[in-house]
Amino acid sequence: MKDKLKKEIGCRMQQLRKTIGFTQDKMTTYFDIGRANYSRIERGDIFPNPRLMYSLKKEFNVSLDWVITGEGGMFLPEDAEGTRGYWDFGSHNREIKDLLYHMKHIPMILHQVLGFFLNYRESNKQVIQELLDTTQTINEEERIAQSG
Repeated sequence: MKDKLKKEIGCRMQQLRKTIGFTQDKMTTYFDIGRANYSRIERGDIFPNPRLMYSLKKEFNVSLDWVITGEGGMFLPEDAEGTRGYWDFGSHNREIKDLLYHMKHIPMILHQVLGFFLNYRESNKQVIQELLDTTQTINEEERIAQSG
């Protein structure tokens, strides 16, 4: 029974990895796990450790119920409020809405976009930080306006 469960979890881990568009090497680097251990997880030789499971849930919104039992969806439902305050982008409003919609409904797109930012050149981090600061300021102004 335990061996069967390990094999099933291993198959789901492989399916998940392919869905988010990662190679085994990228998984091991991203989650800081040894290549041999990760390979053993996908083969069903060992169970994923709790740190990896927590990271999958936190970083990719993976349903741990799905990983363990195969029941439900691969990903947890998104919080509908999660994108509030990010809709006003001037002339790019429609494109941003489309991108956010696709990121919400097609996990591979979300992970490709996140991968882009993770690999973004160091020199552009200041630009991203300025955008985040501006978004935070706008959100604070909206919150003040709504409460006042």
